[in-house]
Amino acid sequence: MIDKLKHIPFIKKLNHYQAMPIIWWTILVLLLPFIFSLCRIPTVWRVGLLFIVFNCLVSYHLGILVKKIALKWYWLLLLPVCFCLIVLIKYANYNLLFGLIYLIFEIFGLMDRQFYK
Repeated sequence: MIDKLKHIPFIKKLNHYQAMPIIWWTILVLLLPFIFSLCRIPTVWRVGLLFIVFNCLVSYHLGILVKKIALKWYWLLLLPVCFCLIVLIKYANYNLLFGLIYLIFEIFGLMDRQFYK
């Protein structure tokens, strides 16, 4: 199915841009909470699995991608800012703290295992 999506002319044209992996991952992170809500997954599981585990792994991966693709530093802000906007619209305000946590994980990914140097 993903191969079929890659061959759509509009998607193929978008994927030529250097920052598209960052944007695709951010879109996935923004859509998954709504999909979890539609599937009636309880809030505890949504926060535990999605907000803590999955999104932290994705944000660490985005930090690695920013360094690997050699993007500007402000691309690190895309995921946390978009997530905070979603939280303001739909979720409790204490979830805004996850935006800061995701930014920290992205910086860890950017550091590329140089935690103690």
